[in-house]
Amino acid sequence: MYQQQKPQQPQQPQTQHGLVAGVTQSNATDSIVATNVYECSLHGILSTPSSTFIQRAKGMMRSEHPVSYKEMIYKSTVQTQGPSWAENSILPSEIHIRYEKNNLYVRYIGVPQIKDNINAMIRNVVDVRSSETFFIYLDNLGYVKDYEYFVDGYQYSTYNLSLFLVNHRRVLPDGTKGDILNKHSMVELQCLSGEEGFVAAAEYLNTYAEYLYPFVELIKFDHRNLTLDNAQINNNYNR
Repeated sequence: MYQQQKPQQPQQPQTQHGLVAGVTQSNATDSIVATNVYECSLHGILSTPSSTFIQRAKGMMRSEHPVSYKEMIYKSTVQTQGPSWAENSILPSEIHIRYEKNNLYVRYIGVPQIKDNINAMIRNVVDVRSSETFFIYLDNLGYVKDYEYFVDGYQYSTYNLSLFLVNHRRVLPDGTKGDILNKHSMVELQCLSGEEGFVAAAEYLNTYAEYLYPFVELIKFDHRNLTLDNAQINNNYNR
């Protein structure tokens, strides 16, 4: 019987702070410690049968589990000074709120960085577990909801790399899931890196991306396209 050959493990990207970007604070008097981790990723739209792609993904990865969450994007209406411990800083113009498995996470996602000769999207990310009271805090700081969407699919993982096969859905006025935004699923290949590991991370991603071709060709994707109507989104994907 033919046995699919797994890609050789490339040199893993150097990570300065491990695999989780986050902020911890045990009580109001404790200092806040934030890890400075960058998310390196490639994206694509799956146009081949998902069953064939999943077989390839399972042959490359070590584990599989479903993912399902709702993401809300809040934008600032005013320029606000940051906290006292971050002198001369300002609060981010955009904050993401994610509901996943009955937990609420506040996500800071930096503006994608364009790096010469690095074929990957690079963004600074910080995740903070929070509660419903955070919405009051957002309102007091002048943030308003810009848009929201649901994500459903699967995550395949191996070593320091994750592969996501997901669909995005609009949120209906009553808060439930609407239609799928595109008939094809989205593929995201992702790993985390420190500031000095961008080149290694990009090489790591592209080594695995080669084994996913021709099932999917990985490209960059901007979630702001979710604010467009379906016709505009389809036109962008078909360019």
